[in-house]
Amino acid sequence: MSPKPAKAISTVPIPIFLERSLVAALTALIVARPLVSGEDPGRLRLTAGTGPVSFNFCVLLLLFATTLWRVLHVRHRASWPIVPLLLASVGMVAYISSQLADRYARPGLFVAWEWISLAGIVYLTRRLAASHADSRGLLNAIVASAVSVAALGLYQSLSGPLDLRPMDVVVADSSKLLAGTDEFYPELNQPPGIPKVTRGTFDSSETLLLFLFLTLPAALVLARTGRSTKRWPWILGFPALIAAGILAAILAKPFRDDSANWSAACSLIEHSPFLGVGPGNFTRVAGAFTGPTGAWFGLAATIGPIGLILMVAAAACTMRKAWPTNDPEQKEAAIIRPRWEFHLGGAAGLVFGFIWAYSEMPAESRADEVFNLGTAAVFRAAFWFAAFAVLEALRPSRSALVRAMLLGVGFVLAYGLVSDAPGRFTLLVQIFAMLALAGNLRANESTKPAGPWSRPLRGVAVVLSAALAIGFLVTAALPAWATASAVRQARMASRHFPDKHREFERARTAPLKANALTASRNYLLGNIVLPLRGAADRDPGNAALWLEIARWRRPLWEYQLLADPEDAARVADETRKSSELAAQLDPQNLAAKRSLIEAFLLYRRNSKAREPERIVALNKLVGEIAEREPLEEVPLRFRIVRVLIERGEGEGLQAEVSTLLRLNRVEGSQHGKLTPDQRAEVIEGAMKLLKDPPKDLLEEWTR
Repeated sequence: MSPKPAKAISTVPIPIFLERSLVAALTALIVARPLVSGEDPGRLRLTAGTGPVSFNFCVLLLLFATTLWRVLHVRHRASWPIVPLLLASVGMVAYISSQLADRYARPGLFVAWEWISLAGIVYLTRRLAASHADSRGLLNAIVASAVSVAALGLYQSLSGPLDLRPMDVVVADSSKLLAGTDEFYPELNQPPGIPKVTRGTFDSSETLLLFLFLTLPAALVLARTGRSTKRWPWILGFPALIAAGILAAILAKPFRDDSANWSAACSLIEHSPFLGVGPGNFTRVAGAFTGPTGAWFGLAATIGPIGLILMVAAAACTMRKAWPTNDPEQKEAAIIRPRWEFHLGGAAGLVFGFIWAYSEMPAESRADEVFNLGTAAVFRAAFWFAAFAVLEALRPSRSALVRAMLLGVGFVLAYGLVSDAPGRFTLLVQIFAMLALAGNLRANESTKPAGPWSRPLRGVAVVLSAALAIGFLVTAALPAWATASAVRQARMASRHFPDKHREFERARTAPLKANALTASRNYLLGNIVLPLRGAADRDPGNAALWLEIARWRRPLWEYQLLADPEDAARVADETRKSSELAAQLDPQNLAAKRSLIEAFLLYRRNSKAREPERIVALNKLVGEIAEREPLEEVPLRFRIVRVLIERGEGEGLQAEVSTLLRLNRVEGSQHGKLTPDQRAEVIEGAMKLLKDPPKDLLEEWTR
């Protein structure tokens, strides 16, 4: 008897396996992006996490891998990537705008990389998901993501009324002065218009609302396809769940009615009609206005109409490629082979999303809050896999699907005229990914043979993508990671620093006081000041970081004044230099001048060195702040007078008190006002210190 032939072991060719792996990586990034919290593209806040930065780095790495794969295995000709070039050009305009004089330059660098990363997403979607089947797979992944975050948002909206287990990180308000918390102008260093309540996986309910509106038309088309199947009730449940998530987001009242910000944006456009005021500089130039009401007004105000035109051109080109024609509708054929790349990619994206969300957890949150985060991750994953499995079985008409996708994109883009949410990169990634998928679904799957210049051009693409990845790593990723790590360490340490300082204050005997002083000083220096200073060496353009260093050097100076008076002068000089450097980097922000005022008041209160120079410097700083914030002049001058009275120094006190009371007495003045108790405190303290003050002066003070 002859032996039975062995069964042939089916193997996947290496080029196909590599291609499928790249598609899986793209799926992971698209699934992970809605899970990456944090809408601070310019990284103005010190407490901003590293999720968006890590996402952009992964995009550039995937771009490099894709260009390398195309050199080795692709044998057909590729068209010029017009849309990615337009989006990358928006980033270049943003960077150029940020480098002009009298503006904070660092936010422009990170915003430019966000646009380049967005261009990379569009390029990867067009190249890796060129087939109709792959485009459908990525679209199913996006719709499944919408279903999962809608379910989570609905749960979160009901958790309070129904007393359900929370699935978001809850951080109790702390009265302690924590590292990373903006000391003077928090409204300048946070994303504008984002409420504190988080819904779904986003920083605001409005972002969740628009993401669900973006995907709802496609979900309805997919659901209509399954009317004749037995799973129709389950299929119908997915658009119903998205609609319920929309209702929950609307009930959270995320809308803003601040039409005055429109006029502020228009004024900035008129003031800088070409390149805008620079990314991240809107609130610094517009004053009391926290941000533009409309995303596209804000884009034109910060990077100029040139940047807005390039962005609109990119969207218009993509829509033109995807615009439906009168071709007969064709339903997609069933896919026989297993779609492991989308399942594994979705799983990887959910894991990446959890990791990046974990990195965004506030340092002051309790350790067990990670279980809430993990519960939410499992909850989202269950809905994502259920939705994706059902959606994969549907075969809708490509024309109907493209029309639905364009309807969702068109609504969100139009909504950008009255809201800043569509301009957030969390949504922009989904918008342009869907536009690229719509273009893929409308295009024919025909390829042209590669020409003689195809391989050299692909070689250039490999070099360019490698340069982009390395450039982003050096200029953006490493500085951002270093700062985030140092601020997180300092923030955790700052929770316990007040206890250390109280131990020093409670010590009674000299030995105990010396030991407590050494312990507090070493704790402050080793856990807060030195980590922040090390991060500043890697991120020297971060003005907020230099201000944070100056802020924590002030208590260090107090310790040094007791432990090593000679070294205290060096600490004071470094504190001044840190604030002055922050003023040079961020000239439109008065926080650096306020930081210097706090330092000089502290030195004037506790040290007799350079007393006249510090009073002159304080008056100069108060005058500079009063030019832009007149109402702050009287409160600041009151603090100077109070320090002089507390020190019991009559020299120079008469002139300071006279100036303060004269500004306070002016009717209709914009210099600010003293309370009656503050006015009485100033007059009483001055009369005790001044010897034989002139009678007419006393009458002037007391009238």
